[in-house]
Amino acid sequence: MDARDEPMARLARRLETALERTLDDGVSWTVTTDSPITARLPDREFVFEQRDGPDGCRWTVVLRADGAVVSKFGQFETVDSAAERVESLVRTDVRYTVCCDG
Repeated sequence: MDARDEPMARLARRLETALERTLDDGVSWTVTTDSPITARLPDREFVFEQRDGPDGCRWTVVLRADGAVVSKFGQFETVDSAAERVESLVRTDVRYTVCCDG
């Protein structure tokens, strides 16, 4: 594992711990470590986008339901803050916002 992969591995481990702690035993979930890291639940998924910059990497959490982007959260500076956002979102209702230009 090179230095660039380490935050991704840390994020995957942190997500697994958060989901295990937050969800009931009857709720199925998976965390895939392919790029991008994705946490899948029966009714939603969280996709993590990593952006590298001069002062470190930043994380964006993309909430998807039924294959569509529902919302984006971030730019988080740490793996913990990105995982904490997911913890707060796993039990909330997924709501779509419909917007139009006219």
